[in-house]
Amino acid sequence: MRERPFGRLLVSLGAGILFLLRPAVGLDDSLIIKGKRVYTATRGIIEDGMILISGRKIVRVGKAFPAAPGVRVLQAESVIPGLVDMHSHAGVFSLPLVAETTDGNETTNPVTPELRALDSLNFSDPDLLAGLAGGVTTIVIRPGSANVIGGTSVAIKLKHAPPEELILKEPCDLKMTIEYNPVEFYGKKGRSPSTLMTVYHLARQAFIQAQEYGRAWEDYEKRKSAGEDVSPPRKELGKENLLLALRREIPVHVHVCTASEIMSAIRLAGEFNLRLTLAHVPYAYLILEELTSKPGIHFNVGPTTLITYYQDRLELKNVAAILAEAGLPVSFEADTVGRWQRNLLYFASVCVRYGMNPEEALKAVTIRAAEGVGLDRKIGSIEEGKDADLVLLNGEPFEMTTSVEAAVVDGRVEFQGEKREAFSTAIPDHPLPLVFPPDFGRPDGFAVKAGTIFTISGPPLANGIMLVKRGKISGIGRNLAVPKGWPVIDAQGYIVMPGLINPRSYLGLEANARMMRSLDEVSQPAVPEMEVKHAIDPQLPDFHYARQLGLTTAMVTPGNLNVIGGRGAVLKTAGDVIDRMIIKDRSVIVFGLGDPAKRQNSLPLTRMGIVSLLREKLQKALEYRGRKERARNPEDVAFDASAEALLAVLEGMTPVMVHCDRMDDIHTALRLADEFKLRMILAGGTEAYKVADEIRSRNIPVVLERVFRRTTRTDDGDYDPRNPAWLSRKGIRVAFKAEDGGIWTRPAVAWGGGDLLEIAALAVQHTMDPEDALRAITLDAAAIIGLDDRLGSLEIGKDADFLILGGHPLRVRALPQAVFIDGRLVYAKKKGEHTR
Repeated sequence: MRERPFGRLLVSLGAGILFLLRPAVGLDDSLIIKGKRVYTATRGIIEDGMILISGRKIVRVGKAFPAAPGVRVLQAESVIPGLVDMHSHAGVFSLPLVAETTDGNETTNPVTPELRALDSLNFSDPDLLAGLAGGVTTIVIRPGSANVIGGTSVAIKLKHAPPEELILKEPCDLKMTIEYNPVEFYGKKGRSPSTLMTVYHLARQAFIQAQEYGRAWEDYEKRKSAGEDVSPPRKELGKENLLLALRREIPVHVHVCTASEIMSAIRLAGEFNLRLTLAHVPYAYLILEELTSKPGIHFNVGPTTLITYYQDRLELKNVAAILAEAGLPVSFEADTVGRWQRNLLYFASVCVRYGMNPEEALKAVTIRAAEGVGLDRKIGSIEEGKDADLVLLNGEPFEMTTSVEAAVVDGRVEFQGEKREAFSTAIPDHPLPLVFPPDFGRPDGFAVKAGTIFTISGPPLANGIMLVKRGKISGIGRNLAVPKGWPVIDAQGYIVMPGLINPRSYLGLEANARMMRSLDEVSQPAVPEMEVKHAIDPQLPDFHYARQLGLTTAMVTPGNLNVIGGRGAVLKTAGDVIDRMIIKDRSVIVFGLGDPAKRQNSLPLTRMGIVSLLREKLQKALEYRGRKERARNPEDVAFDASAEALLAVLEGMTPVMVHCDRMDDIHTALRLADEFKLRMILAGGTEAYKVADEIRSRNIPVVLERVFRRTTRTDDGDYDPRNPAWLSRKGIRVAFKAEDGGIWTRPAVAWGGGDLLEIAALAVQHTMDPEDALRAITLDAAAIIGLDDRLGSLEIGKDADFLILGGHPLRVRALPQAVFIDGRLVYAKKKGEHTR
């Protein structure tokens, strides 16, 4: 495989981002765009469609029609309208995200309708143009959610132009919050509001006062018209903005979460006759019947497109799909800070993956979003007379391997990515649930007849048969004889592949029954003696959702807030007792370099301090070993738990997993590996592509983290989604850390980066070889955790950990239909389980 030369990367916003540093092309007045499929969003799909652009507008849409000679032509597999993100914080929370650039919440007062996002907008924020790489062409920037009433929003186009040419509409709407954010911001300071009832009271009081203000002005105008000598009321900017909402000239955009908060917002809107948009709404499905009886509400669903765990509920629901299926207007939001908006199409793809109608999903990122802020006459669909905002794709819009080839804004090409063929497969999708033999139970032996078996260690095996006996693979091939009496799973038309492996996980540590995390023991900066197995709770719902995503093995480790965080363990994701789930104890010790491991008021304050402390701990462990070796009776040497834990590292029995992102921190890690002869795994690896040769020369693997990320830290500045592809082409073993969710987003899939199959698809979208991407989530991950002799591929003698999928693993609809661990069925998909 050819290596791609590494150019000097000044900014990393995705494939082809260097184009953004040059003036936009296509400055001539006319442009023709041809697509094998043109998705208009309002008038269906045009096969072999053609779009004529002139004067920044779409002037003609249809099949082949005559055009003037010499007009520039762009071609693509698919053409869709420019994406619209109607809930963004880009520019008011500028990058890098530090106190000096945080201008989104005016927390001096919980009611600030007079504020305008426009007045905090940093037009130089690199976050603004980041969305172009993901096909976003218009964003609505709004204040944050700390205040009950935060101020008005502004819509801008994403293009290279002076600020005054970017502004599309101001104000768009009035940002409000009827949720616990204001309570958190103000209540903890002993200020009002300290309860949710006060949040509602403050919102209602503001509108009542605005009504009185409006009547005062009406009275003044009436008396003035009658010839009376009267003085006008005092002009109040906040009440003027509230009057816009009361007159229904702009909607209110209300941040809500629970079903009760949704009803409070509806109650408020009903009392004051407000146009209402509800933002986030993860629990709207709980009151669906009530919502369908309230016409005119717009639902702006957040990046937690799939949500679970509220009080006593344990559910994974595709909220957007449920609302859209009920006939309610739905749009998607990225709720962005830190280049997150480039993932807007991905959020929609997740909903399609879990059952949403693709037509509704496309509308949700285009015309529905435009309708939500009153811009649907200008943008949001491919129609004659509308702004020429278009996205050219190299494949189907909701396939996660599809990439943006170009983004056109107002008739000009504002982003141009690499021109390449999209991933394709001849393997068809099989959307129907798998049917098991009626007597399947828990047999000692059974067979699986598959459409295709992805062994990973070899080429795909069409029409293959796999035999499983007592938790191990006992046979695999074509035309195998099935022992008499063994049940047979008929998976013809389905795909069978190895169980997925997460080589760095926080599974079972993120929350417990008391909503507490057990990731980092921050009482001391270095605690190598700590062991995660004593904190893992296998009864948490996280394990259920991990299995549902196809995750069969995870190496659970401490977090990144310590210089030395403690010891990890490899476990299977099925079981009730952690001691029986662990298959490799004390599998790794975690070191932390870079910003997360710093302390604020004690050692280490700096990177120098981090490395000094690490070297000191390692040196003391060497001295401890020497004392034990010299002692006649090693037990006479005073026991040192910290040094004892590090002996396995110094003797090469246990690898260290070093979390580091910046290039200089990676260099530091490599120096430590050389000095102390450490077996090392790099984790994080944001800038690993910059030092790929040095990493490869030491045969060090890399576990890449936060693939779907908000690049808000200085350590994230040169993040590039092509990193996995570049490292893989250099011959470096690569794997991915899947996110494990958190206290409120219990299934990891609720946030981007929780599903290893999705991560692999994203890597392929950004030029990683498909075979390498699948190895990264199976066999290469197994090798990194030192268990490739029993995990990661489908071979005779290995553990029978496998998935049955309804299509090629990289296809958007190919969810696990069944998951097996040690030959035992641990998950079987039910029809409509995410959308009902």
